Amino acid sequence: MAPRECPVPVDTTDPSKFISGGSITWKRHYVGWTVAGVCALVATLISLQLMYRHAKNYTNPSQQRHIIRILFMIPIYAIISFLSYRFYQEAIYYETIRDCYEAFVIYSFFVLLLTYLGENTEERKNKITGQGQERRKLVFPLNCFYYDPSSDNFLHYMKYGILQYVVVKPLMTIAAVVLEYKGLYCEYIYAVNYGKLYITIINFVSVTIAMYCLVLFYVTIKTEIASHAPFLKFLCVKLVIFFCFWQTWILGVLGNYGVFKATEYWSVFNIEIGISALAICVEMVIFSILHIVSFTYKPYVTGENTRVSKALGDAFNPVDLVREVGWACQDIYFLIRGRELPVRDGHLSGELKRANTIRAQNRRTKGRKGSSGRNKSDDPSALEAGEKTVDPNQQALLAHVDGNNTAPAPGPYPFTAPGIGQESYEMSAYNNHLPSPAPPAQYQQQLQQQQQEHQQQQQQQMQQQQQYMNRPTDGYQY
Repeated sequence: MAPRECPVPVDTTDPSKFISGGSITWKRHYVGWTVAGVCALVATLISLQLMYRHAKNYTNPSQQRHIIRILFMIPIYAIISFLSYRFYQEAIYYETIRDCYEAFVIYSFFVLLLTYLGENTEERKNKITGQGQERRKLVFPLNCFYYDPSSDNFLHYMKYGILQYVVVKPLMTIAAVVLEYKGLYCEYIYAVNYGKLYITIINFVSVTIAMYCLVLFYVTIKTEIASHAPFLKFLCVKLVIFFCFWQTWILGVLGNYGVFKATEYWSVFNIEIGISALAICVEMVIFSILHIVSFTYKPYVTGENTRVSKALGDAFNPVDLVREVGWACQDIYFLIRGRELPVRDGHLSGELKRANTIRAQNRRTKGRKGSSGRNKSDDPSALEAGEKTVDPNQQALLAHVDGNNTAPAPGPYPFTAPGIGQESYEMSAYNNHLPSPAPPAQYQQQLQQQQQEHQQQQQQQMQQQQQYMNRPTDGYQY
């Protein structure tokens, strides 16, 4: 059987205008453009207003950072859908932005649930293991199998299942754009000799795994985070992605089987784009209103206003996503080699982030005042500060973080996680609530005790590394 050729529709444009001679031309696509544009504008204004409220009251960055990212999904979906409808010949290029941001939203919502669960890995594990059930049934349709939420790697596996979509979706979107440019994609049909069929299958499998992991994680922790009213938040995220993906896919199947009929100026594929885009624009108005209730800014109002530009800059800084992907690659390598996974809190640890902010500020201070010709101490805190006197509270924080967030054993690993030395807006709240400095004598005693504890921890880690190096090599250790 001869391969099915990609039908290339004739590029014809309706010569009539919406407003001509003082009268309005009421054709269906003009009406659709008007309705889609108005809905996109309303949804965008509502979401931007809510984002502004969160940025103005940016008092809990570990949570609001991801809430702002989720809220921005509405303007992205609404504007991109309207542009795809209005300039339908270039729809595949506009939808590239929407598809990439969709993966970003799924990751952000997962991290938001983690922050609701606890500020560090140990706290989250304690809440999960404190439920009293070690083994549970998986959610439908895999409810004939069991999983152990108290397992050390449960959170890791959930993260991997979601992060893979963050990588796969943009790659498949870029592949679709390249294939379309080369004439090998064929947006109009599902044929085995064109790329759309295979990219759709890969995207379907990837988003199914990501959403299943997100649902499973939500079902596991919903009792522990009930005070944050997560159900409506979960619906707002899941339904937006669900409607966008499935209605586009269903319309494509209906068009492929001849349900839609081409007109003089509109092909079947263009009609599919128009219906899908119009539906998404209307849906975004509904979801933008639901966001006001589900992602309200009122719990974060403390009476102190924050700088909006700085809050938005912190919210849309993607360094945490890049770091998580790098760590995931490193963890997969550890799993393959049978090594124990390191404990990382990353940007979710307030202490770790504040400590890195202190270091960044100290480096800038040292650069302004100059540190040439000064003897550098072996103490990490003094080395980072570059000054003779250091705030005792900040130095205690640095010593605490250095003792509890030690890097894994050195070795020739193929992946290196990105750094986390970026400044965060959390430092402003931290500086405003610092306790008064301890007396010099008491401070010296506390510092000596912390140094002794730090040395003991280093010795224990060296012993563990030595035991690991002397382990049997005739099999993997899980």
